[in-house]
Amino acid sequence: MKNIKDIWIKIWEYLKPILKVKSIISFFTSKTFLVILIIVFVLMLGRSCAKNRDDRRIINIKDQNIIALNDKIKIENRKNGNLESTIAGYVVSEKHLKELNENLFNEIKNEKGKVISLNRVVFGMEQNALQLKDHINYLESIMDDPIQLNDSTFKILWMLAYDWDSINFDRYFGETIVGLTIKPGYTWRDAIMSDKIFASWGSFNGNNIIGINHQQTYMTYRTSQVEMVFGQKAENGQLRVFVTTKYPGFTAKSLEGVLIDPNTNPYIKNLMKKKKWIPNTWSVGVGPSFGYDVLTLKPYLGIGVTINYNLLQW
Repeated sequence: MKNIKDIWIKIWEYLKPILKVKSIISFFTSKTFLVILIIVFVLMLGRSCAKNRDDRRIINIKDQNIIALNDKIKIENRKNGNLESTIAGYVVSEKHLKELNENLFNEIKNEKGKVISLNRVVFGMEQNALQLKDHINYLESIMDDPIQLNDSTFKILWMLAYDWDSINFDRYFGETIVGLTIKPGYTWRDAIMSDKIFASWGSFNGNNIIGINHQQTYMTYRTSQVEMVFGQKAENGQLRVFVTTKYPGFTAKSLEGVLIDPNTNPYIKNLMKKKKWIPNTWSVGVGPSFGYDVLTLKPYLGIGVTINYNLLQW
């Protein structure tokens, strides 16, 4: 018996590799292997498409940043009368922003939290005499009566009101100091006793003895309201930073902005998720399942069912 057993063991050891080869050949000629090949091909094709898409995105971002580096401010009048200034913005990860624009990088570092997008504008305002005359509000503008400070010095309080439209306005408050002077060769007694003294403020009779000289004018207070709309938009295949206003004389001296590349910015996704403290989220899914059976030493392909329960969702 022992010899027979030994013989069968030797036969099995001889046939075992052959049987394995036959199993392998049978697997490679089976429908299962064909399905696996199709799945692998689809996965490789999807991966290739994703890589091409990523490469195209990287090229587009580089082109956008080159445009932003060389672009100049463009000023246009919109249909509603607003003056709009635009310029190409950057699309870049935060760590690479310093290489392109150190000013924007420093602004981001000065902010609390995680910046998603940021714009920076330096603007100037200039109005000419005609604009000031057309928009002054005479009903609100005031010039008070002179306040006597001493025998020969007076103070006049004033306010000028400019209404550019129903929203934008300026209010300037100030003081003007004037002094009374006597012409050479005369005294204050001469001025008082003479019938040639002024009859009212700013009006003199005959040959004036008393004159008025301006000593100082300064602003004591200012209040303004300026409406501006600013942000980022996609226009003609570019990311552009814009600022617009109806305030007359507005000029963007410097305008720049950055959008932190959403593909490198996880904070946008976090903002889109809602936090749920009540455990009420179930999910059920059905899909293909592929693996390797260690008991039969064969790969398998099947259909699997998954059930998930979220205790806390963000």
